[in-house]
Amino acid sequence: MSQFLQLAPMQALTDVPFMNSYHRHFGGFTEMMAPYIMASNISPIKATKLQKHFQGLRPEIKLVPQLLSNDAEGFLHFANALFDLGYKKVNWNLGCPYPAVTKKQRGSGLLPYPQKIAATLEQLCPRLKPELSVKIRLGYHSNQEIFPIIEVLNRYPVAETIIHPRTASQLYGGQADRSFFCSLFPLLKMPVVYNGDIVQANYITGIQEKCPGIKGYMIGRGAFINPFIAQQLQGITINDNEKLERYRNFYFDLHSFYQEHSNHPTGFLHHMKELWSLFSQSFQKGESYLFALKSINDPEVFKTTAENIFKTGRLAI
Repeated sequence: MSQFLQLAPMQALTDVPFMNSYHRHFGGFTEMMAPYIMASNISPIKATKLQKHFQGLRPEIKLVPQLLSNDAEGFLHFANALFDLGYKKVNWNLGCPYPAVTKKQRGSGLLPYPQKIAATLEQLCPRLKPELSVKIRLGYHSNQEIFPIIEVLNRYPVAETIIHPRTASQLYGGQADRSFFCSLFPLLKMPVVYNGDIVQANYITGIQEKCPGIKGYMIGRGAFINPFIAQQLQGITINDNEKLERYRNFYFDLHSFYQEHSNHPTGFLHHMKELWSLFSQSFQKGESYLFALKSINDPEVFKTTAENIFKTGRLAI
């Protein structure tokens, strides 16, 4: 059975080159959600400039833009401009857990204030052109914060709610609380998507059983650690020999693009090391590979080391 799968937005990682390359080498995602754009009424944006965020994206990829905002008028301006560019659904980011965002009552920094979320939706919904998707966590400090938020969301025409079952204070530590997610599922009146810790296909088995009618799944870090995950969830089997070759081709597709388009070797290496903090988890002995790569300051040595990893390494996925 076909699964509804979304690629999660990850700032500075799931950019257009990554989405293009992933789609070309693996596929499997129904939608890809773009990293957030800050939407503020203080800084309105022209549609032509907004389109540049997604310039070069393969036309067959179904993209969902994401907006980070605590400003109803700013959100409305950006969302309706995106609709006019052809994007039929936008996502409101109420999940970003990083302090630089939350201290301004954006992202999951809004979760302790359900009345502010309600006030924003009250202004948005009558005038919003695209469908509204919402991405949330369980709360900022406590998972009990989600209950009044669910009551608010149920009052409005929200097209889908994506839930990452951690609190903001956890960041990405510990484990996503699948059991708590399953207890919330019957309370929501709109389609629901699960997000968090999906690296292997069997991870979702219990969720499927306990949440009949769940819309689908969003995958972020798991798409880096196991780039075959979307295909596996769609029921496609890949043999081990094919896996390593396809992974290598995908990686060097990205590597070559970023190196060619980088303005400075330092920036290129910083980005590649950030990617390898996730890619390394695909391999047996991944920690030692990451340690070696982090110590390299020469792009050619970095490339040779990566080549050797793909020649001699064994996948753990």
